[in-house]
Amino acid sequence: MLAAGAQATCWPLVARAGRKHHPVVLLGFDGVDPRLVERFGRAGMLPNLMRLARSGHLGPLASTSPPNSPVAWSTFATGRDPGEHGVFGFLTRDAGNYLPAIAPYSISPPRFSPYRAARAVSRRQGRDFWQTLDGRGRSLTMLFVPYAYPPPRLRHGRVIAGLGACDLRFTNSSFTYYTSESSRAGKKSRAAGGRIVPVQVVSGQVRTSLQGPWGPGGKPLTLPLVLVVDRRSHQVTINLAGQRQRLTPGQRSNWFKVVFTAEGHQFAGRLRFHLIEVTPDLKLYATPIGLDPRRPALPLGWPGKWLSRSVQQHDLSTVGWVHDTSAVNAGVLPAEVFLQQLLDTMQQRASLLLREISTALPQVTLAVFTGTDRAAHMFYRQLDEPRGGAIGRVYRLMDDIVGRVQSRLPAGCQLVVMSDHGFHPFDHQLHLNNWLVQQGMQVRRRAGQAMKFLRGIDWSRTSAYALGNGQIYVNQLGREGKGTVPAGPARQAVLEKAAKTLLELRHPETGRRPVRAVVPVADRAAAGVRDRAPDLQVAFAPGWRSSWETSLGGAPATGIFAPNPKAWCGDHAASHEPETPGFIACGKRLRKPDPWIGDLANSLLALCGIEGEGRGRALL
Repeated sequence: MLAAGAQATCWPLVARAGRKHHPVVLLGFDGVDPRLVERFGRAGMLPNLMRLARSGHLGPLASTSPPNSPVAWSTFATGRDPGEHGVFGFLTRDAGNYLPAIAPYSISPPRFSPYRAARAVSRRQGRDFWQTLDGRGRSLTMLFVPYAYPPPRLRHGRVIAGLGACDLRFTNSSFTYYTSESSRAGKKSRAAGGRIVPVQVVSGQVRTSLQGPWGPGGKPLTLPLVLVVDRRSHQVTINLAGQRQRLTPGQRSNWFKVVFTAEGHQFAGRLRFHLIEVTPDLKLYATPIGLDPRRPALPLGWPGKWLSRSVQQHDLSTVGWVHDTSAVNAGVLPAEVFLQQLLDTMQQRASLLLREISTALPQVTLAVFTGTDRAAHMFYRQLDEPRGGAIGRVYRLMDDIVGRVQSRLPAGCQLVVMSDHGFHPFDHQLHLNNWLVQQGMQVRRRAGQAMKFLRGIDWSRTSAYALGNGQIYVNQLGREGKGTVPAGPARQAVLEKAAKTLLELRHPETGRRPVRAVVPVADRAAAGVRDRAPDLQVAFAPGWRSSWETSLGGAPATGIFAPNPKAWCGDHAASHEPETPGFIACGKRLRKPDPWIGDLANSLLALCGIEGEGRGRALL
């Protein structure tokens, strides 16, 4: 890679008075690791990025603590660290009832009797740099920027929402899987991230339903779904909402448009089906139901006509978590199907981006692709395969997109390519709540019982609990609903004990330490966001993460250590920040040798001749 000090022309820190400001295009590729960029680049797999580097810069981009997407993209947007913008992870908690809540924004589903429409509100503090650009009259296109939600309504721009946009059930992403497998008959119909619906084929037909949002009385709204199963021809005909399509195994349907109605209110959406198998068992996967862009229940972007046309012309999903990792984890969506859908989505988003920059290039274009991150999550175990397996294939598509974009840009246009964080293997889990029990900092009402959502804790004898990715909270008196630990020396003693013992922790078989660092968070946060901050952030060594159960305030009946059995085998959400940088590439040398993701906000403003704010420095 070219080091930051390599000889190359340097962009000005701030454009000179009266100077024409050239357009800027920033391509974000979520989760791209600079070590893999270097490895694949040396193997000749990333020619466009390497060509960009030869005239400028390619190297690490420092991330945030923790290095995960909501935190890092919020720092990208504001130029501020988490202690200022107030997003500390994917989840936070309601201190009153200890339940998990989405950290970057809140989504309230519709309510009935009386009716109240669905609402979305950002929790992020500070001013996003695109608000400054728009306020100063700069034109802007934002395509799928993560956690810019609700999407900003720009006077001088176009926006399509990315991560943050929910599905029609007002969840992050909820699939449906219909199956006649006898092993699933009578089993629970819920899986993490979706529903598994056991069905029976009677006289060549399946009569079932598609579940939509929750309606009056807490009952789900549904639509009849009829499947005509022809096992002789290995075909299934889907009949839903007056639409019909026949599929063969391995085939994906066109979009089905659906409308759920309750008390005179309509909720419009769209979904696709993928037929996995007809014999010996019927296996049919239905995507999460995306909001219909023509009449979305929550904002998806602006302006409305452009948004609808773009979604239709480029065959786009409107669900923010567009790559259905939950269905792969649940064992209902084959990995090869997931990979092909991921590659297709990247191509579809690239086609929209290319159309936008080819027709009316604005002053600033921001486009983010999340497929690189999801591929690393689901295929990290394949990295030792030739050319990096599935991850190498996705990185090659990333490089192809960079090349196609670069070929469309006019002379003088500045191109920046970056990622928000890197990646590590995820082989081992640490059950933080069980560890807290072992340390005497948490007490269960019934010892040795599994726990979900922090239920079953004797709060009168508990000083700490864990929820989210490596986040520990003190059960503080006056802050938590059933707090016991007074602020001051008693609280500090809990923090010091937790940090000390975690850093000393070793795996009993390997002797390795799973924890790299324990970072104080709340004490360093600004007053306006301190109460939502975790007290401690555990930073894990490569190969380790807090457990799946810990994420939602849970724990198994016993045990502290466990292997990770899921298909999701790569991670970064609670990794050590210095070991998990993203990357940055551009055709000019940087002004700063140690770039940080928070520098990009002021860098883009400076390229437009605007003085920035926040603590980031202009790089370009």
